[in-house]
Amino acid sequence: MTTIERESPIPLYFQLKQILAERIDNGRWQPGDLLPTEMQLEEQYQVSRITVRRALKELELEGKISRFRGRGTIVAQPKISHSPEPHFSLTDALLRQGVQPGWEVLSAEWVAAPDEIAEQFEIEAGTPVYFLQRLRLVDEEPIGYHVAYAAPAAATAIDSDQLAAGGSLAYLGGSDILQGSYANRTLEAIPASAEVAALLGIEPGSPMLSIRRQVIGPDGRPVEILHALYRGDRFQYQLHQEMAR
Repeated sequence: MTTIERESPIPLYFQLKQILAERIDNGRWQPGDLLPTEMQLEEQYQVSRITVRRALKELELEGKISRFRGRGTIVAQPKISHSPEPHFSLTDALLRQGVQPGWEVLSAEWVAAPDEIAEQFEIEAGTPVYFLQRLRLVDEEPIGYHVAYAAPAAATAIDSDQLAAGGSLAYLGGSDILQGSYANRTLEAIPASAEVAALLGIEPGSPMLSIRRQVIGPDGRPVEILHALYRGDRFQYQLHQEMAR
């Protein structure tokens, strides 16, 4: 489809969306390319501003475009996929997909455990815990925001040289504290807060994937508590499930 068919029963916004999507899918517009403005699309296809905005919103929800205040609308980068497997981290997945993973450390220090964190670690509120705040980078672009707390028992395991390298647990990999451990994860979709949006260079309210993870040690107690937030336009989580026979 290259033109709007006004006699068609297909809604105008959907037709416009299909036209724009086809230009992205066939490579006419490449990742990072700037799309025409809303006014330009309105004039080119003789449709209302409401129609243009709905078409663009649909494309944004599908992860085909990214919209930035003051910068305009660009073709989105392909989404990063991650399927959690034993001994296979997101860092490994990124390398396999031909991109360069990295971290930007925002904060790394011992802090007094907040009530909620202390309860999960089964310690007294105010007990020192290790606080780690980082941005997950892909080709130097931030796609995720991590806030982690490590239990007091992890004190001897922390390797500060690994805070900006390797997988998310590499900084605890210098001892046996992770031997025999496992992780519980909870996933949900949430809107980006103003603070997180500013760190990731996206609009407040943009869709994000929230991942809450507890790493449980062999004694049944949490070793690390993590809350990770990933940009919905750049990241997808894939699960493999064997079907019952």
